[in-house]
Amino acid sequence: MQNVIIHQGFLPDLLYQLLPERLLASIAEVLPPDATPEEIHLRCGRCASITVRGKSLRLSAVWTGAELERLLLQLCQGSRYAHEETLREGYLMLEGGVRVGVCGRAAVVDGRVTDIAALTALVFRIPCDIPQNGIDFCHLLRCLPQGKGLLIYAPPGGGKTTALRCAAVSLAGGEHPLRVAVVDTRRELLLPNDPSLLVDVLSAYPKHVGISIAARTLGAEVILTDEIGTKEEAEAILGAQTCGVPLLATAHGAELSELLRRPAIRLLHEARCFGAYAGLSRTEAGQALAVTSFEAADALL
Repeated sequence: MQNVIIHQGFLPDLLYQLLPERLLASIAEVLPPDATPEEIHLRCGRCASITVRGKSLRLSAVWTGAELERLLLQLCQGSRYAHEETLREGYLMLEGGVRVGVCGRAAVVDGRVTDIAALTALVFRIPCDIPQNGIDFCHLLRCLPQGKGLLIYAPPGGGKTTALRCAAVSLAGGEHPLRVAVVDTRRELLLPNDPSLLVDVLSAYPKHVGISIAARTLGAEVILTDEIGTKEEAEAILGAQTCGVPLLATAHGAELSELLRRPAIRLLHEARCFGAYAGLSRTEAGQALAVTSFEAADALL
């Protein structure tokens, strides 16, 4: 059988090796020229789909539970046990920053998920390339008062992780680099292998632990982390603030007013951790940015 190539280079090489040819063929049928899939969603007994530029496109492929089980075992390189910790949390990390969401029937003991069986879906989240002319969050952060951080917010799939990756490269590189610490709990930020970057990556650390280490022991001038929102994380961020280290972080949310009502974010706002908030949204023309100062955000409360 002839190998199927869908716009070679628009999927990580690993996925060309792991995904069945019938799936690649069904993607090739609907993928627009020069487009990059953001997600590949496989469902048990239902049509699969891909997400392109924020829109879902149905595929002809329909998967059985047994096929999903075999694919997951292949993704785990034959050993689900080696990945049981993240599988219990509903995901699997692959090389190249690809995250696979895992959905099925949970086995629960004392309120804790111990295993996932009867798979119903696998969702591949594909990291975007770092844009050459993207939004300059580095400039935004440098324009804030000393010690103040920047919070980027957007709905799921809105480009937050890509924005954070781009900012890490900008801050840690160039003619006037900063010492950057990246707390990458889910190992999906995937920074380029550039030896000139002044960056330290705390991989797989719980966010609150990694933030504390970055502030107190790594001599970081700025800390980056993805998807904050818990009380523990907020307390660690407050600790970093007392050390004078600003934070560039992301959070899920479509509206700033809604975001500020969450207890952890409200705590950080009242402590003036963030000098500004940057909201990302998708438009027909591309990605749009709305920047709100601390004072304007405070008026929303």
